[in-house]
Amino acid sequence: MPDRFRFPPTPTRPEFNEIGGIGFTDPYQWLEEDSDATLAWEAAQDRLARDLLHTDPPWSLALATARRFNASALHHRPPELHGRRWFVEHVPEGHALPVLDVADSPDVSTTSASARRVLDLAVETAGLPLHEPATMQWQPSPDGGLLAYQFSGPGRESLFRVRDVDSGEVLVDGLPEAGVYRVGWLPDGRRFFVVVVDGERPHRCPGLFQVTLAASGSRPTVCRQDLPSEFPARGVSVSADGRWALAHGPGRPYYVRDLTASDAEWRPFLQDSRSVFRGGIVGDEFIAVTDDGAPRGRVVALPLSGPGRDRSGRRELLPPGDTVLFSITPVGRELVLAELANGATRLRRISCQGAPLGEIPLPEPGMAWPGGGRDGGLVTPAGNGCTFAFSSLTRSPAAYRYDLATERLVPLSEPRAVVADAVTRSGTAHSADGTVIPYKIVARADVDLGTPQPLIVSGYGALNIAWLPAYLFALPAAWVELGGVYVHAHLRGGGEFGTDWWHAARRDTKQRTFDDLHAVATDLIRHGHTTPGRLGVFGYSISALTAVVAVTQRPDLYRACVAALPVLDLLRCGRDPVTMADIVSVDFGDPDDPTDAAVLHRYSPYHQVRDAVDYPAVLLDCGSADRSCPAWHGRKMAARLQRATSARHPVLLRIRQAGHTVETSPDDALLREAEHLAFLIGELGLDVAHEEFPAGTRRMGKWARRNGTATP
Repeated sequence: MPDRFRFPPTPTRPEFNEIGGIGFTDPYQWLEEDSDATLAWEAAQDRLARDLLHTDPPWSLALATARRFNASALHHRPPELHGRRWFVEHVPEGHALPVLDVADSPDVSTTSASARRVLDLAVETAGLPLHEPATMQWQPSPDGGLLAYQFSGPGRESLFRVRDVDSGEVLVDGLPEAGVYRVGWLPDGRRFFVVVVDGERPHRCPGLFQVTLAASGSRPTVCRQDLPSEFPARGVSVSADGRWALAHGPGRPYYVRDLTASDAEWRPFLQDSRSVFRGGIVGDEFIAVTDDGAPRGRVVALPLSGPGRDRSGRRELLPPGDTVLFSITPVGRELVLAELANGATRLRRISCQGAPLGEIPLPEPGMAWPGGGRDGGLVTPAGNGCTFAFSSLTRSPAAYRYDLATERLVPLSEPRAVVADAVTRSGTAHSADGTVIPYKIVARADVDLGTPQPLIVSGYGALNIAWLPAYLFALPAAWVELGGVYVHAHLRGGGEFGTDWWHAARRDTKQRTFDDLHAVATDLIRHGHTTPGRLGVFGYSISALTAVVAVTQRPDLYRACVAALPVLDLLRCGRDPVTMADIVSVDFGDPDDPTDAAVLHRYSPYHQVRDAVDYPAVLLDCGSADRSCPAWHGRKMAARLQRATSARHPVLLRIRQAGHTVETSPDDALLREAEHLAFLIGELGLDVAHEEFPAGTRRMGKWARRNGTATP
């Protein structure tokens, strides 16, 4: 076993800073800039990481397993019924990009004789350099006869069109403003509202247009609508009878319009509230789930007309309860209520008066979500029923339809990857302040949890985002399939248990998120499920910050860490406006404020690295085009840890040509997932009976010796 890895040399160039009243010397500040010296150093680090990660064992096994469970190859949008036409977006066998078919059946697992291709993203973006991913968004008219759609691709502005589904005739070709287009059709299918959001400045008040289609061959009428204030709209929904329109902003409607009134003006709606309202129009009311006065949510109905429409005229359909009420969607004559129960999705049916009508059964604890263009609900209305996608940690996404009349849940597609014998168990830990922290343990049925196992723990705990057991990436399912144990922790700061759960761990109390993770890890060791030598921590985006905080605060508790797309220097992150706007200012604080800076400094991973400490093995995985979590965070952290650690474990840095949420290609995404898996297999000593991975072969040190990258 080598004493130390031979990392690429990293010069120190100390620079003094004073931020928020805190003075510190930064030896690696030069790595923040994409200079020639920085990029050359980065390339050397990346080569070292690739050489180690792509060495057998266990690279071949990791790549084969990741290919089977690769999340990037999975399509997540369920079929939608408009009129009598089913619109089915899917990725055909052998294709990398989605297509849109129109058919008389929603079954995406079979080829319908009536299916016709109406959009093909690969054709639309053919010949363009793929520096950025191409995307496709679409919204049919209520009868399914017309289709509004947009493509955005590398090297060009977003394209917006409306075409006749049967004839292919283009009725609208572009709009006066460029951006991201969100369409709300009126019931007659000849008019629609479209909100144009500035993709570069999403907080700017966007353009809102009403478009009226003319007879064939004539130009449409495009009329700009002026909103009465600067509250930003993000989309428009119209009632089924065509009377009411709501312009939605982040979290709730901001404007209402009576389309039958003579003045037909947009009027403020719910602008005096900071609470969330997610729902839909039923008659002359907006029925919604809100956290106004209820951290776990209640269901209310608000009148759309009259001076008291904001508060005084509301009625309560469902009071707060033990679950977190998330959203409500009108479906037929009923409402489908989406809630979070024990940290997973539950779907219930209720009447428009709030009476219970039953539950929509789901395959297992997991997460449901709708098609595109929804106003926050988790299901898409489809005739006398609804469609949605569903996945769990070990079941990849598939589409489902629930019929209200027959009360049957019908699969519309099969999950491409399932760990057939996976078992989920629940556990709880007590955090430093005594709060009970739930977690889920996922393992194959034949894995003995009474014996210490290679185990990965992951949690989010930020931004009021509900961290549900969904198939977001391949690692959980692949790890469990290979015989490892995966733990999904519900950390404070997330939204799984209501806004109180979020507010309990943000800004000056953010340390509670990390205390919760340490408590779960300690509890898993106490129960004999793992040991510190076999315990890994995994994080993506903000959860990558949590994973690296774990390494710097409790290096004795964890053996390995994978942190993808992290933000790690919480004092100098103010140099990046997108990072501040999207992440830091919302949940962590302002580093220029002395009060916030003092808190941030106490857990900022880059600033809390100590010399001569046995740190765990760490893989920092960054995207060169990531504006939310720029790659310089990983560069500085890798340099600091490589210099400080006294352990014989690697600190690796991978920099990819990728953004924050997507890779430049499916192959790149597969490579990322395989490398994460290979790193954790090697570091946590996962014994796998496989011809390319002999049982008992362990630890990255062996990879290093085979590559000649370690000192003797």
